[in-house]
Amino acid sequence: MSEPEVLPWDRQRGEPERAYGYFALYRDLGRTRTVAKVAEQVHKSRDYLHKLATRWKWVQRAQAWDREEDRLYAEGLAEQRRDMARRHARVASALQAKLVARLQTLDASKLTPGDVARWLEVSTRVERLALGLPDSTTAHTGPDGGPIRAEVEQMSEQQRADFFRALMAEAAARAGQANLTAEPDDPGGDDDEDEEEPGGATEQG
Repeated sequence: MSEPEVLPWDRQRGEPERAYGYFALYRDLGRTRTVAKVAEQVHKSRDYLHKLATRWKWVQRAQAWDREEDRLYAEGLAEQRRDMARRHARVASALQAKLVARLQTLDASKLTPGDVARWLEVSTRVERLALGLPDSTTAHTGPDGGPIRAEVEQMSEQQRADFFRALMAEAAARAGQANLTAEPDDPGGDDDEDEEEPGGATEQG
C-alpha cells in the first residue's frame, strides 16, 4: 500500500516537529508573513529561522498553501453563487406566476399605451433577472417606456388589446405554464379596477 501524498504545507518527511511548528506559524501569518515576524513570536534568532526556512523551503510551501486557499475560496464562492442563482430563479418563478395571475384579471381593452408598455417592461425585467442577466430594461425602453410606448401609442384599441393578450400568453409561458386558474395573489393590494398598475423603468524568506 502506497504512502499518502505529503502536501507542501504539511509536515515533510524528515522535518523535525519543532521546525514544522515554526513553519506552520510562518504559513499561517498570511501573505504578509516574514521570518522576522516568526522570530519575534518564538523568541528565536532570525539567522536560525532563516536557515530552517531555506532548508525546508518555507517560501515555496507557503506559496503553495496560498494557491490552495485561493482555489478553495473560489470553489466556495462559485457554489454560493450557484445557490444564489437557484434561489433567485425560484423567487422569479413564483413572481412570474403571480404576475400571470394578476394579468388574467385585467381588461386589455381598458389599458392605455403606457399600461401596456409598463407591463411589457415588467415581464422583460423578470425574465432577465431569472436568467441572472443585468437589469438593463431601462436602457432598452428609455424613460417612461421610451420607444415601446411610442410604438404602442400608434396602435388602435383592438391592436393594443391583441398585443396585451399576446404579452399575457408569453408571460404564462415564461412562468412555466403556471396554474392560471388559481386565485390571484397580488402582494401589492386589492384587484380593484382603478388600482394603479406597476410603474416602468422609472518580506518573504
